[in-house]
Amino acid sequence: MFKKIALVTALVATASFATWDKFPVLEAGKGQAEIGAKYTIAGDASQLGLFGQARYSVISNLELGVAVPFVLFTDNDGADGPDGIDNIPVMVRYQFMPILNAFVDVSIPTGDEEVVGPADGLGVYFGVQYSQAFGAVNFGSELGLGIRTEGDDEQSPPYDLKVGAEGQFPLGMVTPYVGVDFVMWLGEYTHDGDSAPGADDSGTIGFVPYVGANIGINQMMYADVSASFDLRDDKMRGTKDTPITLTAKFGINF
Repeated sequence: MFKKIALVTALVATASFATWDKFPVLEAGKGQAEIGAKYTIAGDASQLGLFGQARYSVISNLELGVAVPFVLFTDNDGADGPDGIDNIPVMVRYQFMPILNAFVDVSIPTGDEEVVGPADGLGVYFGVQYSQAFGAVNFGSELGLGIRTEGDDEQSPPYDLKVGAEGQFPLGMVTPYVGVDFVMWLGEYTHDGDSAPGADDSGTIGFVPYVGANIGINQMMYADVSASFDLRDDKMRGTKDTPITLTAKFGINF
């Protein structure tokens, strides 16, 4: 009954390697705090999550962040599924050149077992970002590698190699944006360090395009809405249905 629920939960956890954005860090002494909701639907299965997150540049070029995600409910054609706290990511970005950032995100395995599924190990996502303005377009990009250690079930997924790009188009108070993340698996699923016989996960690829808009309410407050479409291989997302995720958030600059 809950097979698809478990798969949707797994795809949310698997796709959770994500930096705050692909653009320069905030100025020293500046910060942002956000609250939001994320709704994912894949066929008859759906999941609603809430989150709060904040980031702050403690010194010039060094930005720290943390997020607390919570699954409010999971549903499979009317049947209830898992809910509870998800893994908590801690984020660090350092801007070592005006157009280049280095980042390390650590996903702490604090989530409820039913929510995180196989993602109950420590997750580390690291890489570099390039961003620059080209006329009326702000371009941001990212190259990263995500690794998750074995958890209590002694299972470890393949590494996630991610290449992403985003274009922002400032139009006064509204900034539409469009982007895509390319993901490829490196290595195989393992159990207690051993690959499954005949495993062929390495090289599996997929795309996650997204579109959205940031609305500046005033200098202090803003809102953001977006939609993403998981076009990765079925084995990466855990379902043959195409998961669509709608996200809405409200933020404060401080």
